[in-house]
Amino acid sequence: MVPLLATIATSAFAQDATEPALKSALIFNFAKFTSWPQEVLPGNSEFVACVVGSQAVGQALQRAVKDRQLAGHPITVSHRDLRDPQLTFRTCHLLYVTGTDPKELTRLVTDLRGAPVLTIIDVEDPSLSIGIADLFVENGRMRFQVDNGLAKQGRLELSSRLLSLASGVRDNPRATR
Repeated sequence: MVPLLATIATSAFAQDATEPALKSALIFNFAKFTSWPQEVLPGNSEFVACVVGSQAVGQALQRAVKDRQLAGHPITVSHRDLRDPQLTFRTCHLLYVTGTDPKELTRLVTDLRGAPVLTIIDVEDPSLSIGIADLFVENGRMRFQVDNGLAKQGRLELSSRLLSLASGVRDNPRATR
């Protein structure tokens, strides 16, 4: 089933088959299969996708969503730096993070617990799962696992289609309301 999501992603962006393009397509699909509370994403407000740690993925995501909307919302891609103390990540609807120090990452994700921010973490070791969705490569294939309990804590609703494509789904009882 995971190849289905990759197929959806790659067919939508077939002209640009680089790793950053594939990841950006997956990120966009995660957003398409997630619902945010009405008060978090009202009317025609912008959907803000934040990227930390990979300029290439951020640029690919910007190209992928150019002139597109997500459930009627224009999409903005924002590149962020964890070391900038002025930035808040609670203004993001989606946060993709890769290549970040594990201690900084843990602090960031802990700070976002309960916030309606879809955290997608690109990890080398899937046992270090920390986000709502964790991307990893296994046997040369891109896979992901989901913590539905963390999503529920942030009042995000993940589509059953997305959950069925995950290589693992956790419903962390400590993370639910």
